[in-house]
Amino acid sequence: MKKILFATTALVASAGFAAAGEVKLTGYAEIGITGGDAFTGFTGETQYHSDMDVSFHLSGETDNGLTFGAKIDLDEVAGGIPTGYNNGGVAQAVWVKGAFGSITLGDTDGALDWAMQEVGMGTSLGDEHTSHVGYNGNSGLDGDYGGEVLRYDNTFGDFGVALSANIDDTGVGDVAYGIGVKYNAALGGVNLGLGLGYQDDGVNDIWGVSVDAKMDNGFRAILNYSDHSSLAVGTHYGIGLGYQKDALLVTVNYGNYDDINQDSYGFAVNYDLGGGATVMAGYGSDMDATMPGDQSKWSIGLGLSF
Repeated sequence: MKKILFATTALVASAGFAAAGEVKLTGYAEIGITGGDAFTGFTGETQYHSDMDVSFHLSGETDNGLTFGAKIDLDEVAGGIPTGYNNGGVAQAVWVKGAFGSITLGDTDGALDWAMQEVGMGTSLGDEHTSHVGYNGNSGLDGDYGGEVLRYDNTFGDFGVALSANIDDTGVGDVAYGIGVKYNAALGGVNLGLGLGYQDDGVNDIWGVSVDAKMDNGFRAILNYSDHSSLAVGTHYGIGLGYQKDALLVTVNYGNYDDINQDSYGFAVNYDLGGGATVMAGYGSDMDATMPGDQSKWSIGLGLSF
């Protein structure tokens, strides 16, 4: 899951259009260098990195309080980086929300991913710390049938529930459905988050559970476990540790797929300069499971939010 774009500029069109809703433009850019063994066979070990994302956020509200919105994310291919390092694209999602809960359709998380917490924290130029071979982002079967997901979710105090479905519009495959639940509780200096999710597409099924503990002293620990036995990779477990002190964030994570002996780790260090600028350094110990040895990758640079 890519970096969140933090907000800012509102576009004001005609008075008639403004009355119907609001359009906001946000942006995110990166500049720095990256390298490592994963670049062997390209033009050199160390390379420049530049990237830019632009997102349009649309929102509105009906007379009876029903809210709705959409997001379009334009992700440019990173300048100077070989194909496969950062593929550009366009992502979109549309949502409607009311007292009944929220309905979202498009490039969004399925119920399992919605419920579970990833072990990765912080950010890096090429997401090295969350794209190494042992990392599991909990996306499960969300990529079925082109990746268009329909999700319903609702929260009731500290408890949340979600249902999701991916439909094969060719009529060949079964619907990939999912269910997820999560619960948050404050336990004397620790904010605890629990997540449980399940997905099934008629051929494969996945279930997983996560525990997220945020402590008042700045430490955070995340554990997740998922069973992918039907996908021939067995079970996966991951652990993430982080520490936040004022503007500084230091994180490390480890993941392992037991049946295929695929494990690796990543770390990231972020320092918030204020005003939307962040110094970022990241590392992934092995980025390519098909190549012998550890195909590591690292990066250092600036992330700029507009």
